[in-house]
Amino acid sequence: MIYRTGHQDVIVLPIAVHKAGEIMKSHGSSVVAALLFAATLAIAGCGSDTTGSNSGLFGPGTGTGTTTGTGTLPSGQVVLVRLGTDNLIQSDPPNYKKIWVALVTDTNGNPVAGATVTFALRSGSALDPGGYLKGRYVLPPPPPFLPQEWRQIPSAGCANEDADFNDILGPTEDFNGNGLLDPPGVSGVNATGVSDSFGFALATIAYPQNYATWAQLTLEARTGASGVTPATAAFVLPGLASDFSTLTVSPPFVLSPFGQSGSCADTL
Repeated sequence: MIYRTGHQDVIVLPIAVHKAGEIMKSHGSSVVAALLFAATLAIAGCGSDTTGSNSGLFGPGTGTGTTTGTGTLPSGQVVLVRLGTDNLIQSDPPNYKKIWVALVTDTNGNPVAGATVTFALRSGSALDPGGYLKGRYVLPPPPPFLPQEWRQIPSAGCANEDADFNDILGPTEDFNGNGLLDPPGVSGVNATGVSDSFGFALATIAYPQNYATWAQLTLEARTGASGVTPATAAFVLPGLASDFSTLTVSPPFVLSPFGQSGSCADTL
C-alpha cells in the first residue's frame, strides 16, 4: 500500500507470493511493492483452475487481512462479522467476478442466520490507503526462461487520490488532472446479503477485466447498528490465471487503464 506523503510514487522491492502458508515463487524486483500490493498479487501461476470457472488467482486469499466488525441486530443480539474468500475468480466478459463471504456469528462463535449484511467498496482507509499502478504487461523471454507467462512491468505506483476516503472529488485531490478520483469507481458489489444457516452472506464484486492487477480497493461489511466499525479487507483486483499463461493472446489487462508513463501527474 502507499502511505501518503504528498503523491510519492514508487518503491521496487523483491516480494514472494505465498499459497497456503508456503512460498510458491519469488517474482523479484519486477513486482512493485508500491501499494505494498500486500494483498495477494495477481501474478500468474500461483493459483489453480476449476472445471466450472477455469479460474484461479494467487496466494491463500486476496486480502491483506481483515478487520472484525461488531454490530447489534434489531433483536439486540450482539454479532461479530468477518470477511473471507478463496483463490478463485469467474470470467463473465467483459467483467471478472470475485466472491467474498461475510461470516456472522454471535459472541460464542455460533452462526447467526437471517442477518442482513451491508457491503460497500471503498477506495481505501487510513490503514490500507490503496492506490493504483501504471504500466504494461510484456511477453517473457523464450525458454528456458521461466515462468512462460505475461510479465507485469509497472512504470509508476500512485497514491489513492481520494485522500480523505469519502469518494468525493475534493479541490486538491485530482492529481493527474482527469476530472476523476483514481482508483475509486472501477468495481461494484451487491449492496446487501442475508446470512444463511451457517452464518454466511455473499458479496460478489464485479469489475471490467482491464482493471485487474492495477488497482487496490477495500471491501467492508457491517450489520445492524450505525456507527459500528465494519469488517474490512483490502485487496488487489485479481486476474484470471489462464489470461497470464496464454502467450498467443494479450490479456485484457495488458495495459494499465491508468496509463503507462512514469509519472502519477498525468494519464499518459
